[in-house]
Amino acid sequence: MPGCERGKIMNKFADLIDENLEELAALETCDVGKVYSFETNVDIPSISKELRYFAGSADKIHGKTLKLSSEFQGYTLLEPIGVVGLIIPWNYPSAMFVLKCAPALAAGCTMVIKPAEQAPLTALYLAHLAKLAGIPNGVLNVVTGFGDTSGAAVASHMDIDCVSFTGSTEVGRLVMQAAATSNLKTVSLELGGKSPLLIFEDANVNQAADLALLGCLANKGEICVCSSRVFVQEGIYDKLVENLVEKLKTWVVGDPFDPSTRQGPQVILELTSKISNYMIILCIDKSIRYGFTLFRYG
Repeated sequence: MPGCERGKIMNKFADLIDENLEELAALETCDVGKVYSFETNVDIPSISKELRYFAGSADKIHGKTLKLSSEFQGYTLLEPIGVVGLIIPWNYPSAMFVLKCAPALAAGCTMVIKPAEQAPLTALYLAHLAKLAGIPNGVLNVVTGFGDTSGAAVASHMDIDCVSFTGSTEVGRLVMQAAATSNLKTVSLELGGKSPLLIFEDANVNQAADLALLGCLANKGEICVCSSRVFVQEGIYDKLVENLVEKLKTWVVGDPFDPSTRQGPQVILELTSKISNYMIILCIDKSIRYGFTLFRYG
């Protein structure tokens, strides 16, 4: 299919996402506990923009013509890699679905998408919208299931040419091993991190506290770029802690469909217990407040 036709279908897919925004937002809220107002205003609207971006590049995939030193001409030709396996995480199910499938669609690849077992609903609904948009049968496929069965099958399948995985370092190693021992498929891994936030004495303490809260509690802390390690210069340490405590007293955790809620439930029950245990352990130290790891330095 010509790139311009792929782009046209992808734009139709984006239109259908916009038309079904509230349905997708509600599914994601039910699935993973995200705040519904954030889903309708930020998360879901962003994915149709991502689709439109890659739709615009579908007919602009060019190689290069090279002037060689002798009387020859060389050129490169970019071609679809083939079948891609896309393994998406539970913290941003819709966003990661589109971030992975949109460039693959633009390039002319077919794909097998494996959503996290904790969050399959939006992936299935997006696949339904993709079919309505006119994406041909067999191009965009969703396979649900657990990581050690469905995910492992994607990573090790001999007919999958590339695998993209977003998740834990532990599972990322298994994906890379499976790719190596099968057909040496191309591997793309995004394994998260733990970013530090440095706050110096000349900072606006109120603004710094707001940024620290956002950095640690955005998306319930279920995000790979959380700045949950906060390094605070000693001169403003106590003032910042007081500011954080006052702000957190107004932080509403509860029903994600309630407009006053700032934070919904964690996606997995076991994570709630794990986080609670972290807070109990950390609060033994006077340097710890509300799950933040605060470090003094002078």
